[in-house]
Amino acid sequence: MKKFASIDIGSNTVRLLIMEADDAGGFKEVDSERVICRLGEGINIEKKILPHRMDLTLDVLQGFRDQCRKHGDIPIRVVATSAVREASNREEFVRLAKERAGLDVEVIPWEEEARLTVDGVFWKLPSSGKTLIFDIGGGSTEFIFSQDKQVLASAGTSLGVVRLTEQFISQHPVDSGEYQNLKSHIREQLDRVHFRLGEPSPEKLIGTAGTVTTLAAMDRNLFPYDPEKIHGLVLPRENIERLFDDLKSKSLEQRLQIPSLEQGREDLIIAGTALVLEVMEVFHCSHLTVSEYSLREGILLRAFQDQ
Repeated sequence: MKKFASIDIGSNTVRLLIMEADDAGGFKEVDSERVICRLGEGINIEKKILPHRMDLTLDVLQGFRDQCRKHGDIPIRVVATSAVREASNREEFVRLAKERAGLDVEVIPWEEEARLTVDGVFWKLPSSGKTLIFDIGGGSTEFIFSQDKQVLASAGTSLGVVRLTEQFISQHPVDSGEYQNLKSHIREQLDRVHFRLGEPSPEKLIGTAGTVTTLAAMDRNLFPYDPEKIHGLVLPRENIERLFDDLKSKSLEQRLQIPSLEQGREDLIIAGTALVLEVMEVFHCSHLTVSEYSLREGILLRAFQDQ
């Protein structure tokens, strides 16, 4: 049996996944971990990865490398997305990842990120009909319109939760003026996305990444987090609106008292939830299907196929 590892270096979270293939062509997860590193903090203003965020991420990568070694000398594919793509010091980060963690970081374009995300999302979800997938990151959000597993159109945006929070949200509980500015900005960008995708009317809306899975965990009051209970859940719009009204009214300290809200997301959850609701509005979707799987699973599925 063959094992592979993937590491997804996002703008907010770094994720490790190790899977094992069997002789029959199937595969299963054998190890996984994620750490909020907030690598994209300040990228919108500073245009570079901040030193303390780089150091934290490199430490996490060293730990993930050591975790992989417990499974033997297995292949590891490491990809970086929005924050590293845009950073003026991206080459320094890639060099230090090699020197300190012994890992070769591949900075992938958003088009490849979108394709791999589709592979991961449909790994354990049925693919039928016209579907809009959106993957909310810290520095960007990708939108993919598909028919079954065939990508019909895709669009990358700068609507990342770290970026949006730094631009628009500074007060908690949320200030109504700041929120309206955030909402207007998101709507303007989404109207452009809708046009670029060909103004589709999807039959199903699938969301992935931390904002969406956190909303699902909060809706079900699920703690500790269990990915198997989250994957495939369907959230009605009114449930998300109810959660959002409660979150907006709370201070950061009060949000941290919610067991199902992961520490490190207490400020970002506002921009993320606003984005989810605006996506549902623009694309006329009353329900949101939650996918626990996305880029890191897509990376490994592609690796297995290439063997």
